[in-house]
Amino acid sequence: MKDLILPIVCSKYNISYIIFDKDLKIVDFAKNMQDFIEIDLKIENNSDIRDFFWEFVGFEDSLDELYLSKKEYLLIPMIFRNNIYYDVNIEICFITGQKYFIAMYTKQQKNSIEYFQTIQKINETNFKNYIENKTNNKINEKLISFHIDKDGTIKKANSACTCFLGLEEKDLIGKHFSLYFFSRNKKIELNNHSNILRAESKDGIEVFFHAESISINNDVSSDKIIVCQDITYLKKIEIELEYAVNHDSLTGLPNRLYLIKKIEESIEKLKNNKLFFALCFIDLNKFKAVNDNYGHHVGDMLLKHVGEVLKHIVREEDTVSRLGGDEFVVLLDNLESIDYLEKTVLRIKEVSKKMPFYYNKDIVIELSFSFGISIYPRDGKDPKTLIDSADKEMYLNKIR
Repeated sequence: MKDLILPIVCSKYNISYIIFDKDLKIVDFAKNMQDFIEIDLKIENNSDIRDFFWEFVGFEDSLDELYLSKKEYLLIPMIFRNNIYYDVNIEICFITGQKYFIAMYTKQQKNSIEYFQTIQKINETNFKNYIENKTNNKINEKLISFHIDKDGTIKKANSACTCFLGLEEKDLIGKHFSLYFFSRNKKIELNNHSNILRAESKDGIEVFFHAESISINNDVSSDKIIVCQDITYLKKIEIELEYAVNHDSLTGLPNRLYLIKKIEESIEKLKNNKLFFALCFIDLNKFKAVNDNYGHHVGDMLLKHVGEVLKHIVREEDTVSRLGGDEFVVLLDNLESIDYLEKTVLRIKEVSKKMPFYYNKDIVIELSFSFGISIYPRDGKDPKTLIDSADKEMYLNKIR
């Protein structure tokens, strides 16, 4: 591998060189190379070349471009070693048919302040451009974007978009964006208008995006760039919070707030309709004694059991809710006659007797309820009146 000419040239003109391979391992260097590096840094074969260019940002990326013939050479100006400035020029060389890098070190004689300042500005600019390019590449990897015309037809798509969908850009061009990104509004309308889009990845995973619509010519009818940011984790938090607000934390049943919403929906739905709905207010008898005798843990388990029993008895379209304590309300919706209401109450009584709560072999608790019924619109035309009416009837039945 030794070349007779290169060492002679290096010695005569006081320059030096390092040869290293694509794995960045040094395979050869000039005898005078030690004069060009830090005093406490020893150079030897199989050393890592990066140790000698530690201050050069983007060194490996630049070498990759050089190795792939995207550039002819790599110039690193004004490296400061042993109180002297050096310019380093790195090129590709071939030795016995193999491809290597050769880094040529040259002492810089133009050590004027003006020269130094010029090189410093060049380095600062290169560093800034490198950071910007890295940032833009990272953004392009994470943020999905696509270009649509006024009708929503895709004209371009970035690599993040094609990678997410598992398609090539040519497969997307000419297709309406809503084939891949679903929205309540099929048409994305205004400049800087935000939308929530839903899409399915190539792996079949549902993902939610916050999509920003940017008009290219500040014109509503112009083409738009749609930039999508993954907000799936936020959507999951939103769903979890919404569930927590509307459900009882112990039993998982709908709570009072959710029940009121369902009653309001039923009132709106059944206006000017022959159908009606009813509320069945259910109080678990002797619940206090369970807590006192067996502890609150057993009481909590009993309440969960009651919720499961009630859900097992009623129809899927009915709503079983827990108001708090030992009080449950069942919304029986879309009723045609009192007959179903009476049969449901009777069935709750009969089935509950067959489904006692088995905590263990020593603790078996029979289920017993007190009931109160209110019917819309006979007993009230708003949620509060209907709930209070059923509650009052339940209380009267309980004390009898």
